[in-house]
Amino acid sequence: MNKIEEEIKENWPSAVEGDLEHPELGLIHYWTGEQRGRIVLRFSFERQAEGESAKMFFINLKQDSWVLSHISTFQSSDSKLKLVKNQSFKEQDELEDKYRSIIELFLESRKKRNPF
Repeated sequence: MNKIEEEIKENWPSAVEGDLEHPELGLIHYWTGEQRGRIVLRFSFERQAEGESAKMFFINLKQDSWVLSHISTFQSSDSKLKLVKNQSFKEQDELEDKYRSIIELFLESRKKRNPF
């Protein structure tokens, strides 16, 4: 377990961990939390670009779809973990396009686990 994952475990004890098999990227490890139709998702995999595993995707669920509300990045300072909101719409759009298939795979598996 890397340093950021240790800090997540310590600072976000209610997070649920799991694994998904992505057809192109292989095994995806995720951390997630959910409250009233809003999901927070962080994931990592073997060939992920450096620094992108520290990204947190904030997703709002709609009837049969989802909307990425924003992306934040975990940063460690003074042995505390904090989230810094991404201010770049361009970077957010690029990350959403890049990771859309993982987000959709996660939401599909979530629906199978909890059909209600």
